[in-house]
This record gives sequence, C-alpha cells and structure tokens, in this order.
Amino acid sequence: MKQMLSAPTAPAASPQDDPYGEARLAHAGCMICGGRDGNPQSQALSFERQPDGSVSTLCRIGRQCQGYDGILHGGMISALLDAAMTHCLFALGVRAVTAEMTVRFIAPVPTDRPFLLTAQVVSRKRRMHWLEARLSLNAKPLARAKARFIEPRNV
Repeated sequence: MKQMLSAPTAPAASPQDDPYGEARLAHAGCMICGGRDGNPQSQALSFERQPDGSVSTLCRIGRQCQGYDGILHGGMISALLDAAMTHCLFALGVRAVTAEMTVRFIAPVPTDRPFLLTAQVVSRKRRMHWLEARLSLNAKPLARAKARFIEPRNV
C-alpha cells in the first residue's frame, strides 16, 4: 500500500511512530514542499512512498515559475528534483543536505501541465547518500538529476 507523504500540520507522536515526521517538520517552510501556513508561496507538494523505497508525485507548476513563456524555469526544475531526492531521504527518517547535484535538462518542461516527479536512493554509506531523480511528462523524460547528500553532524 502506498503511503502519502504530505506537508506537516502537527507533529507525530514520536519519531519512532513516524520517522518521516521529524524531518518533514524541519522543512515546514520549504518553497517546494512546505505547508502554505509556513510559506504562502510554497508549491506544497506531497510525495507518495512507493513499495521499492522511491517517492513520487504528480504536480503542475504554474506560469509564475516560468523562464521563457510557457516553459518552467531551469532553477525551479532543479529545485523540484532536489526536493524529490530530499523527500526520498525523509521517508527513511534521514535529514541530510545536498552536497553536490548535477542536472541534465533533456527537453523543455511546460508550465500548467501535470508531470511526474520521482526520486530513489542509489546507495548509502555512513552519512553519505547518493540519489537520482527524474521529471517526466507522459512517460517522456524531461529532466534528471544525480546528487550526493550528507547528514550534518550537528543538525
């Protein structure tokens, strides 16, 4: 069964009950996945945890985030891919920050059209995590990213 991962409204009873909860609350004001109560300008995306450990969401971003007319800005595309990978770690109860990310823009991403955003963990070693994310429309890849995340020692 898929589990919805959504913007926070109240803390979980404990991190043991919901390992995603603590990390999610630390991200409450995020411009991509934060709740609108914490950030009225947030896209307020919610991610679904998949049985294979990946996360995904179907989203539509409006023209307020465009670069060229009708085309999503590359900075927003990068932020979306980064957020998806972050949520993949949150689903594991991991709080980490992006250390390095490479984005490949394959085709223009249209505004105001629903697209699929997915991310998965590729490998983990101690405090380091390697992830990949993809953005696609009708099964056609539009952008992808690879990133390395690190768990800070004192966060």
